[in-house]
Amino acid sequence: MKEYQLKRNQELLLRDGRKITVVDKLGIGGQGVVYKVRLESGEMRALKWYFETKLSDAEGFYRHLAQNIDAGSPSPTFIWPEELTEWHHGTFGYIMPLYPKGYEGFAKFITARVNFRSIDAMINAALNIVTAFMDLHNKGYNYQDLNDGNFSIHPQNGDVLICDNDNVGGHGFESGILGKSRYMAPEVVRREKKPDKLTDRFSLAVVLFILLFGDHPLEGKRTNVPALTGKYEKRFFGEKPLFIFDPKDDSNRPVEGLHRNAIAKWPYFPSYLQEAFIQSFSQESLLNGNDRLLETMWRHVLMRLKASLVKCPHCHEPVFAESREFICPACNEKIKPAGYIKFPKRANMDILVPIMGGARLFAYHMDESSEARENIAAHIMEKPGKFGLKNESQSKWTISAPDDSQVIKNPGDVAVIGDGFKLDFGHGITGEVTKI
Repeated sequence: MKEYQLKRNQELLLRDGRKITVVDKLGIGGQGVVYKVRLESGEMRALKWYFETKLSDAEGFYRHLAQNIDAGSPSPTFIWPEELTEWHHGTFGYIMPLYPKGYEGFAKFITARVNFRSIDAMINAALNIVTAFMDLHNKGYNYQDLNDGNFSIHPQNGDVLICDNDNVGGHGFESGILGKSRYMAPEVVRREKKPDKLTDRFSLAVVLFILLFGDHPLEGKRTNVPALTGKYEKRFFGEKPLFIFDPKDDSNRPVEGLHRNAIAKWPYFPSYLQEAFIQSFSQESLLNGNDRLLETMWRHVLMRLKASLVKCPHCHEPVFAESREFICPACNEKIKPAGYIKFPKRANMDILVPIMGGARLFAYHMDESSEARENIAAHIMEKPGKFGLKNESQSKWTISAPDDSQVIKNPGDVAVIGDGFKLDFGHGITGEVTKI
């Protein structure tokens, strides 16, 4: 059966009575064709038009999309369906916003055809992906088909847009789509479970690992076979998956010359990020679905990463500072922060900022309710034998010394800090300066 396709200048009616006109074909995929269409107002949209034979329960899927459209997008990050067409030739489609200029598909970053402008932009992309899925799950949805084809990222600032949201559903909804090989949770690969929030969190960890380390977390020496057939995929990603940096089993380590990115980047990132991935891809997580990090936990890890990005005092290359002595991966010189600012734990995770010149604190550290969590709120300044914290927030701070003397620091002021100082940022959150 030949699938029905739309023609240029063809007119269709939307569910709400508006008329759209087909302008051009943008692309074709497994489920259908994407067209550029014009609304009566003159605005342009994308139209995803389904192949009739690809919808096993077309009427049920239509109702599902209508519910999602009426409920609204969980976050501006999602290119969410805006409105359905009326039925035509036994099928239908939905309109959604077109991608703005400047965004590049995630696959281009993986293959280094596009690079981030800065490490900061790469961390921003990871944070934006995590925040989007936290918003999605908080609204009661799960994604079901999370993979590298879902994201477009702005290389200059790390802004993210997420597409292919038609299979997103609430608890108990089954789209019939299990996911993309290499991104599906092992229990889905083994056909023991349908996609849900827990399986989304596995896929999210895979996406974050690929984004930061440039290779797949389960592809190493074991998976280096001539062809990843269905039999091998089931074994390596379902029945016997093994993290390439599993601390207890080194039989699936990255292969020299094949997994260059993972080999080069793993030592570059700090221990707490490594530990987050070790937990996410532990055997308990892979085989039983336990210990997967929640989105809030990923955000704490990534904000700690963002705050610890400084320049090596020896070679001036970007480096992630640990809270203890560490080795610069660029020049192999030892670096020892003067201490760290310690905040109350969140989600049972350490919230630490190393005391080194150039380290940053964000609104996230000082005001948990802030909408602008990633706005810079302070810089650590360094002079020989002395450290200060410049107030770049909109709040007054109260700085308490170990002798109980206090001083108020207004926006723009610099507070001298030392071991035992307590920092009250004015939103019910305090930090303590601690020596190593």
